[in-house]
Amino acid sequence: MKTKHVFVPALDVGELLPFAVKETATLEESFAEQDRAKKELVKFIDKLEKNLKQKIFYLGFDVIGEKSYERFIFDKGGFLEVMVESPLALNAHFVHDDQAKKFEKALKTTLASVLPKGPASRIFIDSIELQDQEDTSLTVQKWNTMKDMRG
Repeated sequence: MKTKHVFVPALDVGELLPFAVKETATLEESFAEQDRAKKELVKFIDKLEKNLKQKIFYLGFDVIGEKSYERFIFDKGGFLEVMVESPLALNAHFVHDDQAKKFEKALKTTLASVLPKGPASRIFIDSIELQDQEDTSLTVQKWNTMKDMRG
């Protein structure tokens, strides 16, 4: 079987993105926080769709273990997973390099328009780059390590 996988990962270590779900003290606060984050994510996806110049469709929400994922599919191929707990992780997957490169450019443009201006945002945007199946992707284990480092 032939395999090809290119992807664009982004890890919001600085917790700059407005749609990360923050921890709360009560169940009621948790629902309100999830609703707030979802509205911010929808605004972000709408901007990303315009910059990407193709439709992005919502696939749904999953909870796997302790992690919550929002998933989207691109009209011209590929899909996006967003792990919404802090530190928020985005991972877009493709089989064609040109689609991945277009997404990377659109993502960086979108991030530049929504993130606060400053060195932390620039470092985050500059850290995003196309990778392939030979690269080590953002694994759940690496994400857990980053989350544990946050305290």
